[in-house]
Amino acid sequence: MQTFKSNIVVNGIFLAFIDGQKCAVMTHFYEEIAKALNFPDYFFPNLDSLDECLNDLSWIEQNEIHLLIFNYEDLLFEESYSLDVINNIFANAMSELEENGKHFSVFTQQ
Repeated sequence: MQTFKSNIVVNGIFLAFIDGQKCAVMTHFYEEIAKALNFPDYFFPNLDSLDECLNDLSWIEQNEIHLLIFNYEDLLFEESYSLDVINNIFANAMSELEENGKHFSVFTQQ
């Protein structure tokens, strides 16, 4: 049986994967995004640390980073009030990283 990988590099692009079905609550989302983006050991599961890590990503050597969220409609369905905050953090990270020469994108699949 083959295990699902949280990320791969294809043609110089870092692809990270999250399954929304595994992220009904923030605790699980933190675990999954930390695996997908290889967060460093200093990451602590809270919004401030998430924001800090997403605005850095210096440990990923590729300059093109794509986060793909499958089953997006299930993401944080037990804590849906957190989804707007997460999307704002993603938007901020995209802007911040662009200024530092990295391109970060988030793609969703229903």
